[in-house]
Amino acid sequence: MSLINTLLVGGGRMGSAHLEGIAKTPDLASVTAVVEPYQASHQRLRETYGIDHLHVDLASALAAEAVDAVFICTPNNLHAEYALQSLRAGKHVFVEKPLALTVADADEMVRTAAAQDRLLMSGQTLRFAPRIRQVKQLLDEGCVGTVRHIVHRRMSPGRGGDEASWFARQEASGGILPGIGSHSLDAILWWLGDRAVSVYAAVANIDPHPEVDIEDEASLVATTARGVMINVAFSFHHKVGYEWIIAGTEGVLHLSSTGGALLLDGESVPPVESVNLPGESDIHREFFSAIRENRPLAQAAGVDVRHSVALVCAAQESGRTGQAVTVD
Repeated sequence: MSLINTLLVGGGRMGSAHLEGIAKTPDLASVTAVVEPYQASHQRLRETYGIDHLHVDLASALAAEAVDAVFICTPNNLHAEYALQSLRAGKHVFVEKPLALTVADADEMVRTAAAQDRLLMSGQTLRFAPRIRQVKQLLDEGCVGTVRHIVHRRMSPGRGGDEASWFARQEASGGILPGIGSHSLDAILWWLGDRAVSVYAAVANIDPHPEVDIEDEASLVATTARGVMINVAFSFHHKVGYEWIIAGTEGVLHLSSTGGALLLDGESVPPVESVNLPGESDIHREFFSAIRENRPLAQAAGVDVRHSVALVCAAQESGRTGQAVTVD
């Protein structure tokens, strides 16, 4: 079968990562063209990735290039606009996380993908990380019984880019909750097969200066539809690492950044070579295989990720109002 021709929008750090990821699926897809508004980056894209078709805006690229799929790797505040433009042009769309910065945008993206009969996938890479997938498998097998409480922290210095980058601006990035919270909260809801119904959060910028107005600290407590309590802390300042504690009626799982250690009731759980979950174990291969096989996405479809977008947005509202917020 012919390769899936792909247009990539945004040739920066995340765009480059996706160019490298797509290159690992040569049997499925190729990158036909890249949209990169900064012409200073064009030479690097030509020399490093062999991209000859370069555009400075999405509209001209969609008009000029015969592509089947579009990868959106832009600043977060442009995800919805560019995804909708691509879906309405009849393209399958992969959006780097967060899927969107508002629930209304996420819902419009999901509706448009359904109306166009096109796939919409979010770059929730944790769903494809081996240890995260192993936890999902163990929970599905009932290793801790009924989950009652999840405690998670992800606390590391640095905002994911230099302070002059778009990521340091609240309007462009959305802050720490969309920035890294979208990964962690999506993984938790995916593990549970559940959705959040209420959340109380504290959100702050604890080290403000004129070039950096991003919300960079957050702590939240959420409750799911099945009554699971979720307690999470995020920071861009403190060198703590990450850990997850999943407590249930019959046991406790503990996953930490220390060597990727996974413990069940204090006993080490060895890693496995493969995790038997639906779909492919690689995020790019899952997206392209679903297109080729004309099937729904097994993981990280927009309609599923919408639940974590709703939790992120409700937590941000709670942080602003100081009140518990119902999750839409």
